[in-house]
Amino acid sequence: MKIFLCMIGLLTFTAISNAQIVATDSISNQRILIGAVTRSAFEDSSWFKDNYSMYNPTSELIAKIDSLSGGDSVDVVFGSWCSDSHMWVPMFLRIIDRTALGKHAAFVAVPRSKGWREQLTPGMNIERVPTFIFFHDGKEIGRIVEEPKGDLGDNIVKILGGEYKPSEGSLPERVH
Repeated sequence: MKIFLCMIGLLTFTAISNAQIVATDSISNQRILIGAVTRSAFEDSSWFKDNYSMYNPTSELIAKIDSLSGGDSVDVVFGSWCSDSHMWVPMFLRIIDRTALGKHAAFVAVPRSKGWREQLTPGMNIERVPTFIFFHDGKEIGRIVEEPKGDLGDNIVKILGGEYKPSEGSLPERVH
C-alpha cells in the first residue's frame, strides 16, 4: 500500500511540475498564472496579441541591443492579472524577439500577494510588476520596474550598455 501511495504522489508531482500553474485571483475572480511559466502560457491571450504589435522597434535599435547583449539574459516577472504587465510584457518581447536576448528570457508569473511574490522570486525584491531584470554572467546589471522611464528600447540599451548605475550592494545574483 505504501508503494502504491508513493507512486500516486510521484505521478501527481510529475504532472504538476510539467504544467503551468493556474490559480483564481481573489479580487477579480479570474484565472491567473503562477510561478515559472513558458511563453506559450500567455502568448495566446488577448492582452498579449493586442499589445505585441503596438511597438515597432527600428532596425537600428535592434542592432544596438544585439551588439550589447552578448552573454546577457533577462528574467521577466509579471502578473497575468496586471494591466501594466499586459502593456509592457508584449512590447518588451516584440523588441527582444528580434535579438539574441530573446533566446535567453525566463518568465515568472506572480500573484497580487507580495508574500507569495517573495516565495516565487526569493531575493529578487519584486515590489511592482512587470519587472524586467537583466543579468550578465549571473549578476544583475539593471532592471526596468513597472514601466520604462521614457522609451522602452532606450531603457534596454542603457542597461545593456552599462549606463544604468544601481546603488552598490542592492543587486541579487540570478536565482534560477
